[in-house]
Amino acid sequence: MARSTLPRLTLAIALGALIALWADRGAGARPNLPPPPTPDHDFYVANVAPWVEAKCVECHRAGGGALRLTPPRAGLDDAARRKLDFEQIAKFVNPMAPWESRLYLKVLDPGDGGDPHVGGAFVRMDEPEHDTLLDFVSGATPKNLPPEVYLGEDSFRVKPGDEITLDGRDSYDRDREDMENLAFYWTLKAQPPDSIVALSDRRASRLQFKPDTGGSYVVELRVGDGKVWSAPRSIAIEVFDYRKVKQADPGGISGLEKVESERLTQIRRLYLDVLGRPPTPPEAISDDRIGVKRLAETILLRAEAGRAWYEEVTVRFGLIGDFRPASDEARDLPLRIPSAMPSPGEVERVLVLDPSFLRRHPPGRSLAIAIGELLFGRPPTQAELDTALKLAAGESVMRGDVELTSERQWLREITAEEDFERAALARRVERFLPSGDARRAVPKAWIALRERKGAWRRFQIEVLQSPRYRKRKTLRLKDDLTYVRSLFYDLLERKPTERELAALLHAVGQMPGDSAPLAVLAKVMIDSGEVPLPLLVRIKDAPRWLKDRFLRYLGRRPTGGELKAYGEALLHPQGGVELVVQALVTSPEYACR
Repeated sequence: MARSTLPRLTLAIALGALIALWADRGAGARPNLPPPPTPDHDFYVANVAPWVEAKCVECHRAGGGALRLTPPRAGLDDAARRKLDFEQIAKFVNPMAPWESRLYLKVLDPGDGGDPHVGGAFVRMDEPEHDTLLDFVSGATPKNLPPEVYLGEDSFRVKPGDEITLDGRDSYDRDREDMENLAFYWTLKAQPPDSIVALSDRRASRLQFKPDTGGSYVVELRVGDGKVWSAPRSIAIEVFDYRKVKQADPGGISGLEKVESERLTQIRRLYLDVLGRPPTPPEAISDDRIGVKRLAETILLRAEAGRAWYEEVTVRFGLIGDFRPASDEARDLPLRIPSAMPSPGEVERVLVLDPSFLRRHPPGRSLAIAIGELLFGRPPTQAELDTALKLAAGESVMRGDVELTSERQWLREITAEEDFERAALARRVERFLPSGDARRAVPKAWIALRERKGAWRRFQIEVLQSPRYRKRKTLRLKDDLTYVRSLFYDLLERKPTERELAALLHAVGQMPGDSAPLAVLAKVMIDSGEVPLPLLVRIKDAPRWLKDRFLRYLGRRPTGGELKAYGEALLHPQGGVELVVQALVTSPEYACR
């Protein structure tokens, strides 16, 4: 009996393994990997604690900043104190994105991408202390350094029907030079609503992937060294039918004169309202041949649309810099927006329930003000103030038939209510329509959201291709975030980093006045020497160059009087190229969208 049973058992096991492998390779498989490693106490004691005690204790044991290190006290030996310090420091590490950990960014030199820090910068990327700190936040132990994913660019664009090859072979294990033992796992994190494509081979080092419809896809890679799996890295793939346009020389004639004025206005409006920035000249020229409806559809599905909306809400809630959202759901939100098309209430709910919201708006009066002003656009009610103060004092509060015992529970109750959903919807609709049109459109949008799946996506497309949107005449003042983004794209011809945005928005917020801080920012950028502007002697056709600058910054051609006045300023001994550019980007018209 034993002889006949063994082969059947072996076959069953083999078939089970084969089925499991096939399921893992199939369309519906989800990763079954452990989370990335967390900070290790022994590695901290051996490699990081001496550095912390030399650099950080003077401020952070005295109560400076959010990090509170343990002061010496009777009965507390060095080992116990270091353990308490480690527990505090570990709270400032993000295992899902170690390179974004507050602990790491706060001590990194701003020139290398670090955050502003009252105590100053302590490490640069070319110093050995930097590698030790990055190893620590990545979950290194005395016996193993976790592997690192490397994908090169974090986004790229292809045409429908193109097959894509994503290459993870430059990922590495810091413990060894031989990469043959690295394991790979790819996940399709987001895809357009109509897409049914699946990854063919999740465990390959090079992934071949053919999108089945236009829109934005996000693919994530983790690598393992046999001991631990790395934190994930993602790459966004935008699939649209676009025309490649040659990039003009920095500071040169852009070619926008080829685009008809009304069409350029429509393209700029879509970019500024959905992506929060103006189009680059190549984008405007390429999009000139796409119909209004198709352009509205594709721009909403771009990965950048999700990032832009996410940034706008986090800036509004004050969740930038030290208060970056930290939950996995919040980190995935920019990827979900263009693919799953969540409603405005869903987007804002994720960020309100993130732990960073309560850190930014702590219990008590500050939280009540945030609830009233940020969530509902009004001063807090007396009931909200009373509830906030009681919860902060440790008391429970009855709200209807629900007993509230914590601020987080209160926020969950608020964000589940219809009033919150409606307020979030109204804020988003007002991004696209004048206030009167928005008020009339919100009830229709609300009914659609409650009745039909995918209604929010269809509603946005209807708005963006509607005559009332395309023929909107009223200029609308740019918010600070859109203005800063616009300066980067128009002057520096690149997008700002997250840390640049946080630092500049903080600086603008500290200066008095409404328009003056933005004008100062524009002047600082122009004077930085980083703006690619031609020398006056190299401008062969001054009228054409001036027309190009009007098209690039204002989206229109200059009048005859403007051309004459700006031409005189360009050639005046006290004028010049910088003065003309500064006048355009600090004008009231540029401040609007």
